[in-house]
Amino acid sequence: MKALFIADAHLKSSHDDHYRKLMVFLDNLVSTVHSEHPLETSSGSHPLIPVDDLYIGGDFFDFWFCRGGRVYPEFVPVIKALTAIRDRGIRVHFAEGNHDFFLADYFTRLLGMEVFPEWGTLMLDDCRVLFSHGDTVDRENLKYLRLRKLLRSSPAYRLQRLLPLPLLWKIAGASSAASKQSVRFSEERLTEILHGYAERKIRQGFDAVILGHCHQPLMKEYSIGSRRGYSITLGDWIRHFSYLYYKDGIFELRFFGDEAGKG
Repeated sequence: MKALFIADAHLKSSHDDHYRKLMVFLDNLVSTVHSEHPLETSSGSHPLIPVDDLYIGGDFFDFWFCRGGRVYPEFVPVIKALTAIRDRGIRVHFAEGNHDFFLADYFTRLLGMEVFPEWGTLMLDDCRVLFSHGDTVDRENLKYLRLRKLLRSSPAYRLQRLLPLPLLWKIAGASSAASKQSVRFSEERLTEILHGYAERKIRQGFDAVILGHCHQPLMKEYSIGSRRGYSITLGDWIRHFSYLYYKDGIFELRFFGDEAGKG
């Protein structure tokens, strides 16, 4: 089995460099059914990457609201890319982030992609994985947790169904900025908190915990009795262009552009 995990692209404008780089990356993902020659290139010098499942670990979009199939126009190119991936035979899954939620209305109902509102438990071969964006791990950040609860409440959902979409997108951009300001710690300290949480979950029986949110790419390996466990934060697609690749029981943290010779 082959799976790929990314998080924190914070897509906003299709003219942004990191948006364009992500589009190239997505174009290089191929279903394992059609990957007899994984080093064949499709975009410049980048090798094709055989994948069964693509997992997107939250904050893929810098904000998100849609209605009746209408989405923010700048998101149309990347949604078409994800649809093309699905049509190539790759299963696409989302974990909602602190910037993009209410995703199921569009991605599940219209596109048939799986959405985890917060936590997902996955099986990668025999590996039991806990997967989430990770924004609720810091239980002492009451300011953010209250904001999160408010934005995801039934009244907020009903209100966003009534507002004109252009106005709603402006409000979503403002709520995105508020969400960024609600983070209590530096990325480094937040990374420590996420990995501390992941280690506890590994000791409770998970084989791997995969999180986004902190924008720091880091993988830690633990030996617990006779088994190994992995705590992984995915980094981002703004500075690091990092992703996690799982292949037949092995996790590898990679960086786009460094994959030559890998499949």
